[in-house]
Amino acid sequence: MKFGIIFYSILGILALSIGVYLLQYFFILSIIFFIGAFINGVFIYKEYTIHKNDKTEYDENTLLDEIVIKYSRSGRIIAISMYSIFVILGIFFLSCIMIKFNFITMFIMALSTAFTIYFIIKVVLEIKKISKIMISINGKGIQLKDNPRYLWNEIQLEKIIVKRLVSRESKHDYQPEVNYLYFFHNNEKIEVNIDDFDITDYQLAQVLKIFRNRYNNSGL
Repeated sequence: MKFGIIFYSILGILALSIGVYLLQYFFILSIIFFIGAFINGVFIYKEYTIHKNDKTEYDENTLLDEIVIKYSRSGRIIAISMYSIFVILGIFFLSCIMIKFNFITMFIMALSTAFTIYFIIKVVLEIKKISKIMISINGKGIQLKDNPRYLWNEIQLEKIIVKRLVSRESKHDYQPEVNYLYFFHNNEKIEVNIDDFDITDYQLAQVLKIFRNRYNNSGL
């Protein structure tokens, strides 16, 4: 966690310095580096909150009647900022094109316009994700997105599992870990990647345990 914060701090300071330098020469390009500095700041916040939330303990008596899980807000901010960089690049390319009525110029303009519109759409889609509910857990069961709710009496072996991504390149080196919400519903295996959500694997494991205990103690 400390290494990550130091690394992103160095990158952020470097990006901010380049942005200030370019401000007097290429205003549009300087914005890209300012956004880069902002992204690194969000990464620092994300590293800190993940480390802090890993120690969060939930109490069965005070936990809400329903837990709603959405996409990570910091993750969406990072994605929107990165896509915005490509939008600015597209605008920069369009501003550099001399308007001449020939095939090459018109082709480059069409390509740059399509490039810019594509990433504007990506930004809009990321904004929509912020309010989208991905998992809902309450006393009745687990609901994924807008699908029908899986009831507790039909769910077995609910837990968090970790999978290691192995490839030819990473077989003998670092193997990234991916966390999944895992359970069986009427003998059907359900797996949901939770790494991009606003809850840690440790927190979700506690939530599952508490709601399972509440259901078992309810006598239903």
